[in-house]
Amino acid sequence: MSTTAGSPPVLNGGFAGALTRAVSQKLDAVTLRAARHRLHVKAVIIALWYVASFAGVVLASGWLEGLAASASLTLAFAAVGFNIQHDANHNAFFLSPTKRLSRANRIVGWSMFAVGADANRWLYRHNTLHHGSPNVVGTDSDINLGPLARLAPFQRRYFWHRYQHIYLWPLYCFTVLEIMFNDLASLVGGSRHSRSSRSRLAEATSAVVTKLAFFGLMLGLPFLTHPLWIVALGALAIAFAVGFLLGVVFQSAHVVEGAEFVATGTRPPYQWHEWQVRSSLDFSHGSGPLSRLFRWYAGGLDHQTEHHLFPGIPHTAYPLIAPIVSAVCADYGIPRRVQPSFHAAVASHFRHLRAMGRPTALMSRTDVA
Repeated sequence: MSTTAGSPPVLNGGFAGALTRAVSQKLDAVTLRAARHRLHVKAVIIALWYVASFAGVVLASGWLEGLAASASLTLAFAAVGFNIQHDANHNAFFLSPTKRLSRANRIVGWSMFAVGADANRWLYRHNTLHHGSPNVVGTDSDINLGPLARLAPFQRRYFWHRYQHIYLWPLYCFTVLEIMFNDLASLVGGSRHSRSSRSRLAEATSAVVTKLAFFGLMLGLPFLTHPLWIVALGALAIAFAVGFLLGVVFQSAHVVEGAEFVATGTRPPYQWHEWQVRSSLDFSHGSGPLSRLFRWYAGGLDHQTEHHLFPGIPHTAYPLIAPIVSAVCADYGIPRRVQPSFHAAVASHFRHLRAMGRPTALMSRTDVA
């Protein structure tokens, strides 16, 4: 069995049923309706924030105004990804009668295009590869940075990984650009998950048109009121800042101490629900003002375990079911880990990177010193 150390698996198969029943009792129709209402109000606020920030960038008449508008657009840019497209592309923004992505959710999920990424490829890369096999080396795209980094114990180690806990942080700034490039690379290389040439053509057309529209708006409109070099510099600064924010938040939920990993070509030795808990960590569940503010902004990514267990419910309901998840995990002896703050999660990610870069870290047979 090729997996990182953990407690023995639940053998009686009762964990999933007990968890699902407990959560269903908590989230009745009225409670879910209220949670979705909170999500919709938040989405409207963030959408207005995004538009107002972009208008501020275009209309800024001085450096201070431009910097303030750019900083605001950076935060709003990431907030759209955290709070709107994420729920919608998980079929959670609107109530859906089936697990199949509904038309209403798909339309809202197109907000992914407003942040320069392709919604169709997100569905495959995130929903299928990551959610289907979190922390499974060779399948989960979120833990695959190639030779650039060693994020899991079963990945090959190179000598430069000894310093990855230092050099990876600035490289996270390229997260947004990597997502955009990956979309284009997938178009050139062909889409493996498309089932027909017609669907491939439709996806390619959608990706090209939306990216042209995105860059036309993001660069073209500011260019009407500002010199080209300022627009280019500002666009890169915003892309780098958003990339850093996305990269750090995403990695702080799975690539941390205590998360379990599985080697390439093997399946987790646990049932699906149990593996979601073992491969995910929550953070920042506090009741203080900073924790509440971060929870509002992060769109449920601080409740990563709840999100992986129940991706089809709105993230505004995650705090309601977090105590239930903890209680059922305790009943079945499944390790349920919660970092006390976002700062603690980032620090844990740092220590994990440093540990994975050391020659003494758990290696696969293909590792080299």
